[in-house]
Amino acid sequence: MREQVYLHLRTRMQKGEIQFDDRLVDHEIAADLRVSRMPVREALLQLKNEGLLDSTSRGFVLRRFTPTDIAQLFEVRLLLEPAAAAAACEKATLEGLAIMRMATDESEKAHRASDILAYMKANTTFRSTWISLVPNPHLATMISRLVDHVEAVRLATLRDPKWRASSLLSTQKIMDGFMKKDTDLVQESVRYNLRHAAAAYYAVQDAMMLENRQAET
Repeated sequence: MREQVYLHLRTRMQKGEIQFDDRLVDHEIAADLRVSRMPVREALLQLKNEGLLDSTSRGFVLRRFTPTDIAQLFEVRLLLEPAAAAAACEKATLEGLAIMRMATDESEKAHRASDILAYMKANTTFRSTWISLVPNPHLATMISRLVDHVEAVRLATLRDPKWRASSLLSTQKIMDGFMKKDTDLVQESVRYNLRHAAAAYYAVQDAMMLENRQAET
């Protein structure tokens, strides 16, 4: 039961259904899921131990990473993900490619409809599918956790149509590389996506800081 609650909460985080202002309280979650408080509490503590949540006097909240944290996480992802994606491309199955293609199409539909949550859901499906194709399971698990740690980037940037359009373009390029079995294109596209995601995050943060300074004056 603890594992089921853990996966439920983690999936909701990945889809953007849990926001930074949300409070995750064990008895409220237990009531919603119709389970006892103990497995919920254990799942929340596991997410906290993995660095995804912070505890407060009134429950748990999404962890807020500093700009330095984000930069360091992207540095590690740039070292791991391009090569991992190339390995996944070589081992890609027809089933995996079909799921990725469907997720790419759903991403495009959601972007056109300005449906942010639907876009994040499709984006998560696309990413988790190619990660599942990585032949080294330890590497795949490590990448998944690193991606979860920078959830703040997606929450901050994908609401902006400009950055969402750029994210969609990256997804389409990665998809193209997988379909062509072009490992060089996959590596290049994943590397571009990571660098552009980081740039988008810092641009949004700079804009927010400017707005706050203007409001104070």
